[in-house]
Amino acid sequence: MTSEIRNDEVGVFLARELETILSRTFEVEYADIKYSAVLPISTEVGNGADSFTYRVFDKQGSMKVIGDKAQDLPRADVLRKEVTHPVRSLGASFAYTIQETRAAAMVPGMNLEQRRANAVRRAYEEKVEEIAYFGEPGSGMKGFFNNDQVDKTVPNKWFDDAAITTDEMLELLNELPTRLVQDSNMKEMPNTMLVPYDVFRVISTTPRSTTSDTTVMEFFLRTNPMISAIEPINELEASKSAGFLSKDRVIAYDRSPDKLQLHIPQPLEFLPPLRNALEFSVAAHARIGGLALYYPKSVKVLEKA
Repeated sequence: MTSEIRNDEVGVFLARELETILSRTFEVEYADIKYSAVLPISTEVGNGADSFTYRVFDKQGSMKVIGDKAQDLPRADVLRKEVTHPVRSLGASFAYTIQETRAAAMVPGMNLEQRRANAVRRAYEEKVEEIAYFGEPGSGMKGFFNNDQVDKTVPNKWFDDAAITTDEMLELLNELPTRLVQDSNMKEMPNTMLVPYDVFRVISTTPRSTTSDTTVMEFFLRTNPMISAIEPINELEASKSAGFLSKDRVIAYDRSPDKLQLHIPQPLEFLPPLRNALEFSVAAHARIGGLALYYPKSVKVLEKA
């Protein structure tokens, strides 16, 4: 039988402790969880929604020189495409036994275990990051790193090739943003690149030349007119992508909420504790809608051969 906790000494102690524990849980920062740093986050979709729809607009039409009495005027119009994404729930829980709660309540200054709530928060962040990067195939949510709307190019060399030169590394780095601009007819301008950590290590530690104290990455960021940031991401390495990628990837994109957003209608919340037999259980809940890529041409992938 499940019931609300009682308003007795143990119940009051539990409620007070949980208030402290849960507030501390949200103070924890995880350096290796990077989705919120590389993707714009949106909570604008209502937490009761089962899906959300956005519209992609494209203009078409032209003008031409006409005669004074011309009737065949060229028509300009706006094409509208609606895209719908599902919203799904995430859930987990943690619990304390009645005996654990009573024992802590008996000793002045003793606190309940914090690590259980932290473990739920960590699990939430890891799952959101996985969906942000790779989607959730069974639910229809798409991710960023393996998005089938994004064009990719495959070069004939890579950053860890034994014979690669620093000039060739710079050529690889410049190829991606340059192609993105060219393929979009200069309508898109990337500002960020995401690279596997091994690539980041190579370009951030390899000198531009034997007589230079500037690294390949420093030289690239100083001379490329578009890219202002390069971020290392473990999951762009195929061996660390949980099977979602078959080859290592580098991504160039415009990190703007106008171009893409990760939709989280309901961030992590902890529900009131319930007593079930000899345990007090705390449920955790969230809602996520995955990545909305409004302008696929604002992203470009470079994939290892």
